[in-house]
Amino acid sequence: MSTEQDKPETRKRTAAEIEADLLRTRAEITKNMDELTNRVDPRRQVRDLKDQAKNLADSTTEQAKAFAEDVKAKEPRALGIVGAAAAVVAAIVGISVLRRSR
Repeated sequence: MSTEQDKPETRKRTAAEIEADLLRTRAEITKNMDELTNRVDPRRQVRDLKDQAKNLADSTTEQAKAFAEDVKAKEPRALGIVGAAAAVVAAIVGISVLRRSR
């Protein structure tokens, strides 16, 4: 059983302390709401997706240019990839021709 002596001393907060806490909490809530609003804004999401697509396209273009340079330089790995791709295309065309002739 607890007595009054066992309880920690609780001092009364002043009106200024309470008001300061309320202002701080209000500022935090406002900041969080602004961040949430920005995250779910459709215009921002579209802009972010456009940026991601542009970055991906730029990266892919750079990789394709580098690959083309490797093919021009007759790098064995690049030539192997081109050969394999040509074989796959030839196989697909061959299968398509066989299906049509039946």
